[in-house]
Amino acid sequence: MQPSISIIICSRSQSEALSLRRNLLGTAKYPDSLEIIVLDNREKNEGLCAVYNQGVAKAHGRVLVFMHEDVWMMEKDWDTLLLKKFRDLPEMQILGVAGTALLEPEPYAHWPAANIPYTFGKVLHLNKKSEEFFLAIYNERDGDQEAVVVDGLWFAARKTFFEKCSFDEQTFTRFHFYDLDICMQALEFGKVYVTTDIRVLHKSEGSFEGEWKEWSKIFVEKWKNKLPAKTINEPPPPNKLLKPGRIDLRGKVKVPSW
Repeated sequence: MQPSISIIICSRSQSEALSLRRNLLGTAKYPDSLEIIVLDNREKNEGLCAVYNQGVAKAHGRVLVFMHEDVWMMEKDWDTLLLKKFRDLPEMQILGVAGTALLEPEPYAHWPAANIPYTFGKVLHLNKKSEEFFLAIYNERDGDQEAVVVDGLWFAARKTFFEKCSFDEQTFTRFHFYDLDICMQALEFGKVYVTTDIRVLHKSEGSFEGEWKEWSKIFVEKWKNKLPAKTINEPPPPNKLLKPGRIDLRGKVKVPSW
């Protein structure tokens, strides 16, 4: 049977990959329609663009999901919801769970820096070392919002999009800005969206220091003629949140396990 959704995972931990596989199959309504492509990157240590391009070449689904192996799906029947999103939004090339409708080149093309009302999404975070468990809120509103870029912890794209584009493995040879770059490419052919209807849990937080700042300069140089980029000319009225916030869930919500 032809898979509906291909999930592409760059793996550096066999145990994390197995846990994620259990999570994906346990939360999907139609697990038999999933194609899970785990690319072992422990020895080669290739950049994410190169690994994801290999995954695209192997994928047979009409929707491709790219996700970190330390991310879990928290939405039951997320697969049917995802396919419906792509049916209902024919111009959408990429869908993420966190992102922004405004991307400025300074400082460092850091998407959360746009703040509300441009940022959008809600993501659960779990850090067992620091015992943090919280819901990151990038906007209080729910639903779908058109965006410029989405965060790479989890995003989905049409398979047909990769007939026109690919991850830029010549420019982005490590693990940063593969996500923002592919979104900027997608805007040449259609639209990018963020949704709060598909909830995920991320078992870490991103690092935006050192090497990340150097790759930001490379990204800004590549897209300098397109930045700043904006998809909302008249943003929704601001709500009581001015900056992304968080809700502490320790002792309030049971920590999931797979």
